Amino acid sequence: MPHHNPVIIEHHVIGDLHLLRLLAPEIAIAAQPGQYVLASGKHATSHDPLLRRALFIAGANPREGTLDLLVQPDERGKVWICDQQVGAHLDLLGPQGRAFRLDPRTRNLLLAGTGTALPALLFLAHQAASKGIAGVLFAAASAADLLPPAFLLPPEFEYQSSADGAASLIDLLAAPKIGQSLFNTPIAWADQICFALSENLIAPAAAAVRNGRMRWERGFAFAAVDGRMPCGIGICNACLITTHKGLRTRCKDGPVFDLRDLA
Repeated sequence: MPHHNPVIIEHHVIGDLHLLRLLAPEIAIAAQPGQYVLASGKHATSHDPLLRRALFIAGANPREGTLDLLVQPDERGKVWICDQQVGAHLDLLGPQGRAFRLDPRTRNLLLAGTGTALPALLFLAHQAASKGIAGVLFAAASAADLLPPAFLLPPEFEYQSSADGAASLIDLLAAPKIGQSLFNTPIAWADQICFALSENLIAPAAAAVRNGRMRWERGFAFAAVDGRMPCGIGICNACLITTHKGLRTRCKDGPVFDLRDLA
């Protein structure tokens, strides 16, 4: 597992989120949307907290060698990471995990997410825009200060958000009311959908796709599933998730899965 000590070159506080830009050329070249890094949340001489924090990559620029992380300091390991200032080095492993896969035929991309995996969709939006793909991002959180700002998206992507809780993401995807056309819904419009979800929203997201499509083929909808992934190599079994193929590890078999395998 590649080990890196990149330096922080920019640190911006955006609401309750921290945007860290790192000089990490090796990670920037290798990283793909949906992957994560394992970050140490402590000083090098300390052993507490012991476990690394999985942080989804919010962006990468191979030409400039930079890596972006968008972090919510919601527990002590991430608080320590967000306390680091420009010039400090982070202890990272990665990039890790399976990434999103864009179909070469995709021209209209729907992104919908909430939680700690949401930064992966920002990375994906920029990659998609570079391929001539346009789209929309739906994002939901429990407060406006937890939502990524629109300026982090490329101009090719529209942005709609809700601060009424994570579950309100499903309302943004809702099928049309009686008397309205099926083709008025975002799900019907999309050539492909990529989600960022917590495990409890997998079933509602899958139901929204079923309600919004005449057919749902494999490869149409993918989901990056958030949660703890402390080891990154699939040996601790702390991140097991139930799929139609049996139990799988989020850190190694995921964190991106075909949604049909999950629900």
